[in-house]
Amino acid sequence: MTAPITLTNKTAGPWVEIDLAALCANYAMLRDTAPGAETAAVVKCDGYGLGAGAVAAALAARENCRSFFVAYPEEGAALRAVLKNISPAPAIYVFNGPLPETMALFEEGNLIPVINNLEQARKWAERKPDAPAALHIDTGMNRLGAPPVELGDIAALKSLRIETVMSHLACANDPAHPKNNAQRKMFEELSQQFPGARRSLAASGGVMTDESCHFDLTRVGIALYGGSPFDAADDRIAPVAALKAPVVQIRQAAPGETVGYGAAHVVAEQTRLATVALGYGDGFPRAASGRGRGRAIINGEQASIVGRISMDLITLDITNSKRPVKTGDIAEFFGPNLAIHEAAAACGTISYELLTGLGGRVDRRYL
Repeated sequence: MTAPITLTNKTAGPWVEIDLAALCANYAMLRDTAPGAETAAVVKCDGYGLGAGAVAAALAARENCRSFFVAYPEEGAALRAVLKNISPAPAIYVFNGPLPETMALFEEGNLIPVINNLEQARKWAERKPDAPAALHIDTGMNRLGAPPVELGDIAALKSLRIETVMSHLACANDPAHPKNNAQRKMFEELSQQFPGARRSLAASGGVMTDESCHFDLTRVGIALYGGSPFDAADDRIAPVAALKAPVVQIRQAAPGETVGYGAAHVVAEQTRLATVALGYGDGFPRAASGRGRGRAIINGEQASIVGRISMDLITLDITNSKRPVKTGDIAEFFGPNLAIHEAAAACGTISYELLTGLGGRVDRRYL
């Protein structure tokens, strides 16, 4: 069997620079915005693509973060191994809750399940009587969480210890949306069935807009990583990640010539092009092709994406660059010089997807 090929010269391909100081500054801002609540860090999907271990270790060491949320128990077990020397042991919650086949992972990793239905509640109580658990109450998102009709039966389980009840806002990206207030009121009412349990409703958007949603525990995600939870940028959030790639070729194209697959871009005048070592195989969306808005920053200047983005390469129009671009120069596709929400909009997506979609070939470099 042929061994897999591994890139050893990381400078030949793309990388993402991760500013851990900026990450910690965002955490401190979110914590200070909700001073009456504990601030937990959501590090699911490998820390939104930036490395859950490095992110959690920095937050635990520098900001004394002691609660983390992941989606799957496998993520939680891996995180526990990274944080094994932290004392007292941080709490690691698993959003998707337990299944019979994952119970052993919960036990080995000392993980806390987020119960999402009566069946999970019964199985956890049978397997781990009186062990701590959280409960997700569905307040109208209809995605994940126990429906209100099941709460009475869950509360009646003698050996189930619910120490946290939570829900999730469907429209926190739009602070004026009436559903936010409706969900908050519903959560306040339903959570009373679990007296003594602390309450958690706000993620990044709720933390930054509505004090009434803070309750006892907040769960911050995208704002930690430099993305805005709203439909526009927020100056309180520092950029954390910068996606960069080297220029691997410079060429001239004459009027009438085409660029990339499908001859989708026709050159109208003498044009100077830079080919960059980044593509959809690295997680940069092909949808940015031909939209007229996709761009990068090279030597402090904007350069537009032309032609179709391919698996490994992107072509930039550098005709109007005032500073000569040469092979080896670095193109930034989002970061301090090009806001991630702008880059995402040019790709027809959101910052969450740009971050979590970063591929395995993209080197993670921690500043």
